[in-house]
Amino acid sequence: MPNKQLRIIIVDSHLPRLIQIEKSLNRLGYFRILPIQHFDDLRALDHELVTPFDVMFANKALVCGTETHWRLFRRTTQKIDYVVLYDEQKNTMGDDSIRRLMAKIDPASPWECLKDLIWIKFKENTRHNCPTRP
Repeated sequence: MPNKQLRIIIVDSHLPRLIQIEKSLNRLGYFRILPIQHFDDLRALDHELVTPFDVMFANKALVCGTETHWRLFRRTTQKIDYVVLYDEQKNTMGDDSIRRLMAKIDPASPWECLKDLIWIKFKENTRHNCPTRP
C-alpha cells in the first residue's frame, strides 16, 4: 500500500510525458504530486520550499541544459530525499518502470499481509456464531 503522505515533484517540459508520469503515479495510489513544466517554476519553488518533497522525477535534458539550470537543480534537490533523472531519448517512464522505482523508494509494509489474516479470523468466528465477549 503506498504511503499517501509521499510528496512528489515531476519536472518535464514535454506536457504529454508530464501527464503520463502523473497518471502512472495516480494509478499506483500517489496523489500529492506537483507537476512542473518550466524551469522558472522550479526556481520559484527553490525560494519558497519550506516542507521538503520526498521524490523528484526530472527530465535530464531540462535540468542539465545549462550550467545555471544544473546549479539550481543541485541546490533544490538537496531538500529532496530521492531524485530520479531520466533521459527522454534513451528510455521512457512507463507504468512498469515507475512501479518498479516506487517499489524501491516506498516499499510495501511487511505487516500489510496481516490485515487479511485478522479479517479471515474474524470472518471464521462470525461464521460459527461465537458469542461476543463484553
